[in-house]
Amino acid sequence: MLLALLACAAAPPTPTPPPNAAPPALSVAAEAPRVVAPPPDDDAIYFVLVDRFVDGDPTNNGAVDRADPQAWHGGDLQGVIDSLDHIQSLGFSTIWLSPIFQSRQDKFLEWGAFHGYWVEDPRALEPRFGDEAELAALRDALAARGMRLVLDVVYNHLSFDAPLVAEHPEWLHDEGGIEDWDDPEEVVTHEVHGLPDLAQERPEVYDFLLDASTRWIDVARPVGFRVDAVRHMPAAFLADMAEDLRAAAGQDFVLLGEMFEGDPVKLAETARAASFSHVFDFPLHYAMVDVFCHDAPLGRLASTLSADRHYAGAVELVTFLDNHDLPRVTSACGEELAKVEAALTFQLSTRGVPSVTYGTEAALTGAEEPHNRKDMTFDAPHPLAEPIRELLTLRSEHPSLSRGVVHLTHLDDGLFAYTRWTAEEGALIAVNTDDEPRVAALPAHWMGAPVSVFSGEATADRRGLVVPPGEVGVAFVTSPRPTAVLANRARVTVKASGAPVPEGGQLRLVGPGHLLGNWDPSVAPVMADGALELPWGRHEVLEAKLVIEDAEGNFRWQEGVNFYALISSDSSHVLIW
Repeated sequence: MLLALLACAAAPPTPTPPPNAAPPALSVAAEAPRVVAPPPDDDAIYFVLVDRFVDGDPTNNGAVDRADPQAWHGGDLQGVIDSLDHIQSLGFSTIWLSPIFQSRQDKFLEWGAFHGYWVEDPRALEPRFGDEAELAALRDALAARGMRLVLDVVYNHLSFDAPLVAEHPEWLHDEGGIEDWDDPEEVVTHEVHGLPDLAQERPEVYDFLLDASTRWIDVARPVGFRVDAVRHMPAAFLADMAEDLRAAAGQDFVLLGEMFEGDPVKLAETARAASFSHVFDFPLHYAMVDVFCHDAPLGRLASTLSADRHYAGAVELVTFLDNHDLPRVTSACGEELAKVEAALTFQLSTRGVPSVTYGTEAALTGAEEPHNRKDMTFDAPHPLAEPIRELLTLRSEHPSLSRGVVHLTHLDDGLFAYTRWTAEEGALIAVNTDDEPRVAALPAHWMGAPVSVFSGEATADRRGLVVPPGEVGVAFVTSPRPTAVLANRARVTVKASGAPVPEGGQLRLVGPGHLLGNWDPSVAPVMADGALELPWGRHEVLEAKLVIEDAEGNFRWQEGVNFYALISSDSSHVLIW
């Protein structure tokens, strides 16, 4: 990668399916108050799957079999302590640990328990990971470095055959497994893959989980919790737990929700209802992997960033390219490291708090479980370590990358560009998926100002930021944010072409967000005479698809990839076909 100072003189898919997953059970009003705890400007999260990281104390291993990808492999808290130099040298300031609590030991059928999410007793540490003295040592070692700890908590379920299941059968729902994953009540009250489902609505269950949680707040002093399986718990329970945890730990205690949800509207509703300070940005995850690994249209990225309007603030979003439940990004990108590096450049320069899974720096592979949970390696090259280190250093040095407001500036089939602004600095980020170099025009008020350029072979000249094929370019200027970049509303007239409507039928325009039915054609607006006028955000992306409804109410979706248009003027006309 290149960081150079250049003086720029003044110049005379197949259809993207509707977002996945059913809405969560929202038993708290969407307006429920919540706390947004802004992270430090240079914050970045490094996720450690403890058993797969480093074996720092072989005496606590128990039975291990490193040749078996479903067996325990010996990683522990001492191994995390021993690796803090490595993690901090990459630029990470927060470590998120997989669950460290007393866990099932044996496999369930052919599936291993090493991941820690089959908790038997959340009040006790898993002996394979160490004892409370080692947890305190990790706490102190992090504090001495100015680093932070996030613990992973499991409130939804217990492990198969956990002693608590026999001791307190009344604590569990007895509804069997989930059969209809689109039923919002069933996904909350039924068992996920047969795991005993806790009845969080019972006061004794709530008190049990709260007591266990506050115990670890006292012992480990984490900055927050990552909350597992959010989709499968009532939002009322999560909001109450958030209030009590913040009463115990302080109002800036981070609660990071994990919800597999590709719809920004539903994700934002859950964040508000459950009083999370942060949520994982699954919509951007899907978009980044689709674009950088699978050659999806750049509109996927642009439309996802446009959807930030649904959130209380982009600070609540935690971005990621993979995790222990998903294919490793190196595998998703066909082991083409140039694609992975481009994806990392985009992730680590965009809004939100970045999270990176252990071993990404080593380009670990794995397309599915358990191969996406391989052991960390230190005896092989780490080809992505230096790019990650440079990007996180850049992020810490440039406030525009950590807290700059996003302002979309350009979108076509091969180039997507946007700026980010703080009061002191502006950044221009440009993604080129074309086969030739592309130029992202510099904002007009940058002309004649010194511009610093970062990333790959990108350069800047009189035309703008020149980005080579397949790369992401990043440029900076020291300049206050101009008032002109502030978004305002526009009127957009959408006209359809080439969509024959049967007699008695009608044409609908479907897309993300409430104005377009949020991918539900039954409530999407009708295009009378093939046209529709919409209020839209200037500098936001219109993503849409045509749906033909026949006289019987059947829907036929437009073939091909979704339509994307960046609305750049106060009054725009868009032709869609």
